[in-house]
Amino acid sequence: MAQEQFIYQPNTSSKTGTFYFAFGSNLSPFQMSIRLKHSTSSSVPVAVARLDGHAWIICERGYANVVALPESNAASDANTVWGIVYNMTPEDEATLDRYEGHNEYRNPEPELNPDPDTQHIKQHLQGGWDYNKHYLPLTVTKWLTDPNDYGVSVPDWSSDPLSGSDNTTIRALVYVDEHRTAPGEINHEYIGRMNRAIAESVQLGVPQSWVDNVMRTFVPPDIHVDEEGYVGTDEGYIEAEATETGNHVTENTVRHMN
Repeated sequence: MAQEQFIYQPNTSSKTGTFYFAFGSNLSPFQMSIRLKHSTSSSVPVAVARLDGHAWIICERGYANVVALPESNAASDANTVWGIVYNMTPEDEATLDRYEGHNEYRNPEPELNPDPDTQHIKQHLQGGWDYNKHYLPLTVTKWLTDPNDYGVSVPDWSSDPLSGSDNTTIRALVYVDEHRTAPGEINHEYIGRMNRAIAESVQLGVPQSWVDNVMRTFVPPDIHVDEEGYVGTDEGYIEAEATETGNHVTENTVRHMN
């Protein structure tokens, strides 16, 4: 009789929702507030954090991705990804799954990850999804809200909540495209959204020097979201996104849907 395989059920360090690490256009709390409508708390920035051992790129599909690198004792901009942490409700996490192309339509029969050494990182193989869901350790360098609200103990945080001096290791959801890991050219419609995301995240505490050294390799400045804006589609990535504006979902459309 074959032995039943044990599959680790991944989760994050939050006791009140799902910690999510944004590194692309979702660095913008404004965009998150447009996408996630079940609870306003899901789009509130919780922390500034660092993902080590990964490179930030615009992949060949034209959108942001993080690529795992060999372990290194020397931290540098090239092997570090900075981002913003949110705490999402299950309903809003399900909505964001669709925006990230992690939906049933793209992968109707997900294959369980057969590797016991990585089951704590990802429950399934990526298959046809645009992004797989990984659960990775992050270093929080600045808490923007009280970590105790999420069941994370940070000694003395309450006595000096604005210091941001306490580094904390947490586990968070990171959407990773395992298939498209080579650098590429950014899609034009994505540039304005990324510039908005950069501006908002730097204001929250993402280092400007890292943005200049890493993101600006891919993201040209001085191109901004127009008055209609563009928020993506809740069906995930579609080929028409970069070329056929008639198929785009504008921010105004999403606002008026709710």
